[in-house]
Amino acid sequence: MEYEKQAIAVIGSGISGLAAAWLLSQRHDVILYEAEHRLGGHSHTVDVTVEGKTIPVDTGFLVCNDRTYPNLLAMFKHLDVELVASDMSFSVQIQRDNLEWSGTSLATLFGDKRNLFRPKFWRMVMDVLRFNRQSLLLLTEQDNGLSLGEYLARERYSEAFKQWYLLPMAAAIWSCPT
Repeated sequence: MEYEKQAIAVIGSGISGLAAAWLLSQRHDVILYEAEHRLGGHSHTVDVTVEGKTIPVDTGFLVCNDRTYPNLLAMFKHLDVELVASDMSFSVQIQRDNLEWSGTSLATLFGDKRNLFRPKFWRMVMDVLRFNRQSLLLLTEQDNGLSLGEYLARERYSEAFKQWYLLPMAAAIWSCPT
């Protein structure tokens, strides 16, 4: 099939913009527009040295699996990008509160023994369990127009839950600073 060559603008140089620009450039003239002074969206590449070899690691890209990213994986395969399996875990360190915990197991949840004696920490744990249980029920309800903040206030979730769990979890999922 013959295509008429077009001039196409791509806005944004995150992974989607770069992938679109690369793919479209195979048959069209592409101009990439980016507001920032660098390419890459929210990517943040750091050099990690393993066994004397320096490897660039993108900390802005956290999850890569065939169920949710089949097209991205196809592009990586086409470009011969090497992928390495990793362990997905979640941990929190908040220096101002002298707090550290991880969600991997009970041992890591209470890896800092001070957590055993913090009533706010126990309240956070109870709120996490309650939130996980209630959020599944919310998926079956029609949208009631509540914002997340309004919902948390209505259901009386603790400040510890919001600051020590929900905010760090959201920041990890969406790769944004807290």
